[in-house]
Amino acid sequence: MEHSKRIKRYATKSERTRRREKLISFIVLLIAAIFWAFPLIYMVGMSFKSSMDLQLHPETMFPSSKDEWTLEHYSNLIIREGRIDNMVLWVLNSLWSTVASVVLTVIVDLITAYAVVFIKFKGRKTFIKFLLLWMAIPGVIGTAPSFALYSTIRNALDISGGAGAYVYIYFWLIVPSVTGIFNLMLMRNFFDSIPRDIVESAKSDGASNAKIFFRIVCPLAKSTMMLIILFTFTSSWNSLQWPQLLLAGENPAFRTITVGLIYYTTEASWGQNGLAMASSVIAMIPIIIIFIITQNKMIDGLASTGIKG
Repeated sequence: MEHSKRIKRYATKSERTRRREKLISFIVLLIAAIFWAFPLIYMVGMSFKSSMDLQLHPETMFPSSKDEWTLEHYSNLIIREGRIDNMVLWVLNSLWSTVASVVLTVIVDLITAYAVVFIKFKGRKTFIKFLLLWMAIPGVIGTAPSFALYSTIRNALDISGGAGAYVYIYFWLIVPSVTGIFNLMLMRNFFDSIPRDIVESAKSDGASNAKIFFRIVCPLAKSTMMLIILFTFTSSWNSLQWPQLLLAGENPAFRTITVGLIYYTTEASWGQNGLAMASSVIAMIPIIIIFIITQNKMIDGLASTGIKG
């Protein structure tokens, strides 16, 4: 009886090279991920340590014993000294202003990109070139003139405090963020990839621009919209420089969560360090949630868009 012989196949040189490159890439990415994740893990562990454990064992990442695990810092961020802590207000301020920024950004980007791609008007190419040029200008350059304009209008309207100041400040926190060029170019480039035959066929059937926009273009742009939602939400939620500038000297209840976090880190007590870690964990939760919601569409959105002239 003949026994079949197994023929051992040796990898070719190109296959060995690809495997080696994948292994090196994996090791490099693993090391980078550890460096990125370590501060986050340290932050979560420190947030569950008691104030005494923070003082006696600052070198440990997690509580030194079972008895030292505590939710004290989290509870103090909700109710402290018998009253609602400002952290609740800061989260609400950041949440509603971020959602408003996301909604307005998506609406503005959709309408503007549709007009640029599907509606012919004089100066369209010049407008696109201007947008590309504006992308190259650092955003920080506009901080000084924007704040000067903010102060001038506020002084002219004599807005000194209260609800009027709150509405005025958050108007300036939300509206400038809506005018970002990068997200607009993402949407414009996706619309550019839509076959013109679809739109022209709809127009020949008597469809108006509004019907084409809502029934054809917007449904096709779901992946890009999710990508813009992720970018805008992350940018608005994590924004610090501009809110800190506008909220300096204002009522503490007006602060966003990023501005509020600064005041925890400026205190030297170990209890405040625990509060800073717990508040940082809370500030990270919405970003994680929005990433989980949008991650399935994120790759599709990146694949279908690109910055091109």
